[in-house]
Amino acid sequence: MAEPAFEELVAQLEECARKLETGNIPLEEGLAIFEEGAALVDQLRKLLSTAELRVQRLQDSLQEGGSYREETPLNDETANSDDTTS
Repeated sequence: MAEPAFEELVAQLEECARKLETGNIPLEEGLAIFEEGAALVDQLRKLLSTAELRVQRLQDSLQEGGSYREETPLNDETANSDDTTS
């Protein structure tokens, strides 16, 4: 199954925030919604990190006199291994 799109995750996070802002929910339900939101934030950070790495690689390629060519999309392993070097 494909990962949800960035925009879908943002919409889910906004829905969590709306539910929490009402204040009319039991504590345990509020905690569950907060945990769901935290997991969504983590997913969004990973997607943004991968996108940032792709942009940086493109900028580096263009600065080195290269031309734009779309490389194979990065997977989580590639993004995580590159993140440790910065």
